[in-house]
Amino acid sequence: MPLRLLTVISAAMSLLGCGGYASTSEAFRVSLNGGRPQQALASVNEALGVDTPAQRPSEIEEDTPLLLLERATILQALGEYELSKRDFQAADAKLDVLDLVNDTAGNISKYLFSDDATLYKSPPHEKLLLNTLNLINYLVTGDLSGAKVEARRFTINRKFLDDVEGGQGMLTLGSYLAGFAFEMSGAPKEAMLHYAEAHEAGGVFSLAEAAQRLSTRTGITDKRLAEVLSGAPPLPEDDARRGEVLIIVQAGMAPYLVPERMPVGAAVIATSDTRHHHARLSPAQQQRSQRIAAKGLVKWISYPLLRRASPPPAAAQISLNGVALPSGVGLDIEDKVIAQYESVKGALIASALVRMIARAVAGEISQAAAKSSRKDNGVALLVGLLVEGAMVAADTPDTRGWVTLPARVILARARLPEGRHRVEILYRGRRRSQEINLKAGGWAVVNFSNER
Repeated sequence: MPLRLLTVISAAMSLLGCGGYASTSEAFRVSLNGGRPQQALASVNEALGVDTPAQRPSEIEEDTPLLLLERATILQALGEYELSKRDFQAADAKLDVLDLVNDTAGNISKYLFSDDATLYKSPPHEKLLLNTLNLINYLVTGDLSGAKVEARRFTINRKFLDDVEGGQGMLTLGSYLAGFAFEMSGAPKEAMLHYAEAHEAGGVFSLAEAAQRLSTRTGITDKRLAEVLSGAPPLPEDDARRGEVLIIVQAGMAPYLVPERMPVGAAVIATSDTRHHHARLSPAQQQRSQRIAAKGLVKWISYPLLRRASPPPAAAQISLNGVALPSGVGLDIEDKVIAQYESVKGALIASALVRMIARAVAGEISQAAAKSSRKDNGVALLVGLLVEGAMVAADTPDTRGWVTLPARVILARARLPEGRHRVEILYRGRRRSQEINLKAGGWAVVNFSNER
């Protein structure tokens, strides 16, 4: 039995990286945050084991789907929308498959060592944001057919995650963009449905005006928007000859996970809260943790701590043809990620304590095995400590998460006469602009996602 256990331990340790995902992602996270997206792209390509963004990884490893998400976001910031679409689609497919994988070796190493030894599974908010950001790719490139397909993927994921804690707060922007896609494609009923879902989930900037115009123009309504639609103003006489422009600014960087240590005693207290059943240890586990701490051999546990990015997101000023354009928050990703993390923090600490108990048991078994083989007590104790110490060193908390996400998505929307127009944004002292050419009854989506 001891030899078999040591064999499992050795095999599981070979699956673990040296510094976890926080170490892997630091290079491209820091580069993107510092306004160096090309350098960020080179770093994520290196992590994927490829030379160019056009290449796909030849093997699917534990972190491959997550790295594809990171690369898709960086490519979007660089304006490489077609490549970004491809990576988002590939990541989405891999994440769906991972939920069905029976990862036996990963489960063993997760129990004994670290949560990040298993294949990556996307939390609810990342699944919804994947479809949301890919919707932006399709809209910017004028591909309404692809946008509607992505909107339907978003709807399927939304329905699947309806009862999952942590996903609901991410519905607003995806639903709003889905509504925009259907409205611009001449499907007002479907558009109003998505606008109503966005409103029901909390609403976004410019949603009320968009729903009012749509209702006044087509007569389509939704009872969830009754209060909003009741104050709809009349349309201007030349409305049919105007075009629609939607401006999107992705600002700042979302919080990210880092490894953190906590005293065992404090961790036991944190997992004793009877209000959170998923974060509680059993009484036996609590007693075992306290005994281990009392021995003084293991004083700390390691768990993933959420850290805000620096600097925090700044305000973006948007102007159209030199005139300031009202704008507002489409989605506060930072706020939603923090709320989701706080809801599972206790469970993460409990998981770290369970791993500590497993390490201690392995050390005790190894020590007992050494004693039974007639080694002196000093050697037996050393064997036990070596096994436990090696497992402590190998315990890298799961710091995986989509680190290149923006902290905030800002929206502005306007109806304009046909012709050429200049969109300009000012963010952290840097000015960027883009010219659009609107046709009568046409539309355009402008995205600025390099504002980190």
